[in-house]
Amino acid sequence: MKQQLFAFLVVLFTLVSCGDKPLAPSKPVYVTVKTTMGDVTVLLYDDTPLHRDNFIRLCQSGEYEGMLFHRIIKDFVVQGGDPTSKAHEPGVLYGDGDGGYTVPAEILPNHFNKRGALIDAKESDDVNPERASAGTQFCFVQGKKHTDAELDEKEVRINQIRRNWLYYKFLDQLKKEDPALAADSLETELTNRALVMVEDTLADLGPYVIPAEHREVYKTVGGVPHLDSSVTIFGEVVDGFDIVEKMSLVKTDKNDRPIRDVMIKSTKVFQK
Repeated sequence: MKQQLFAFLVVLFTLVSCGDKPLAPSKPVYVTVKTTMGDVTVLLYDDTPLHRDNFIRLCQSGEYEGMLFHRIIKDFVVQGGDPTSKAHEPGVLYGDGDGGYTVPAEILPNHFNKRGALIDAKESDDVNPERASAGTQFCFVQGKKHTDAELDEKEVRINQIRRNWLYYKFLDQLKKEDPALAADSLETELTNRALVMVEDTLADLGPYVIPAEHREVYKTVGGVPHLDSSVTIFGEVVDGFDIVEKMSLVKTDKNDRPIRDVMIKSTKVFQK
């Protein structure tokens, strides 16, 4: 089954073309996102093929043209890709649009939220325990540098996020296995069963610890460590991170939307 899946993904990737020329499965794929503040070029990871191919398709089709970076938070992320933001209506809170679909999570331990990481956007774990990505939305990680003490605090937060996620995941699992458990009268039983599963799972897993090599990057380069293990990371900025930094400094409203629109002008997929 794994071989069949791999073969399917290779065929799918080969069929995605760069202009009139098919993309070579053996070569890295890059995308330049041209914005009103400058160009940002990302390298897409091959070990997250669902997100890679989805992003390629969207970029080649011109889907992102006219969309806004609707959510910018300094020392955190620059987020865009909501199709409804093409309307550019002043003061409107964008962020609910995802193109009408999601992409299954591809969360891998070898990728982490360093500065410049290209990550998914998604609904919270309580309503999205599978951690599926919003179809069209993405974020550039801006983040900041952290001390060892701050990273220790982030580890505590990561473990709490993991505990909460497991709880929602097991709630969802139990209700799917036995729909009767969704009844209000069985709420206590459902909760208790889920909590037992959480504790058993965490006892087997042990606490999450930020790997030493990741910790060093967070100390010297920076990033957003509390997102580790909870979002799909499917690429990284290889050119134009100074533009991401400039974006992070724009003035925003109470909903983190830039006062002056930051727009995607076009996207270009290419290989070297």
